[in-house]
Amino acid sequence: MTSDDVLATLRAHWDEIWELLDEPSRDRLRALAEDTTGDPERIARRIVRLVRATLPDGHPVRELFDDSTRFVRDRDGADVVVNGPASGSAALVASVADLLRPTPAPAGPTPPDDADDWLLAADSVTATAYRAGGHDPADPGLIRLTDPQGTVRLPSFQFDDASGRPLPVVVAVNRLLDAADDPWGVADWWLGANAWLDAVPARLLGTTGEHTLLAAARAEIAEW
Repeated sequence: MTSDDVLATLRAHWDEIWELLDEPSRDRLRALAEDTTGDPERIARRIVRLVRATLPDGHPVRELFDDSTRFVRDRDGADVVVNGPASGSAALVASVADLLRPTPAPAGPTPPDDADDWLLAADSVTATAYRAGGHDPADPGLIRLTDPQGTVRLPSFQFDDASGRPLPVVVAVNRLLDAADDPWGVADWWLGANAWLDAVPARLLGTTGEHTLLAAARAEIAEW
């Protein structure tokens, strides 16, 4: 098993690993990855221990860490680096550092000439801040609005206040109305008055009227 195999599998499963890490572990991982003065092998061992402790038995990354000739366990259960150049450890640290860097969300369509400023004035979170919270701003089920300065903004009504995760009904409606191709039109649907509902759709989220939102979106499509 080569270090390249380990790194490729780590990258492939990174999103689920990040979800399994608690906040103190995330902070520790960031600190380790940003340490440019420490011994790469020692930092790599600590990263391996931290990630392994988070993963359930049978997880492919944990199995690779267990089976790798570079990342194995000694008799006391500690992870040690063996059989390979120090560059392998440095590569692991560099890979984790790269995975932790915010990835800009793809820029959405620029505002149409007739876009109302009130859509951008609505409560929102920037794509950068949303990713920093451990979420994916590039989720195709989300509305992304690019302001005149080029900042990608995600209207806040789309998210659960406690977890920050997208609300399932919002994602379902956004996909139905094709928010990926028409984010401004779908934002207008959510934030403007809706005659079919006799209400502003976003204001029905979390209320007994929430169950009518999908039907209203289907009615919108039927009128096209």
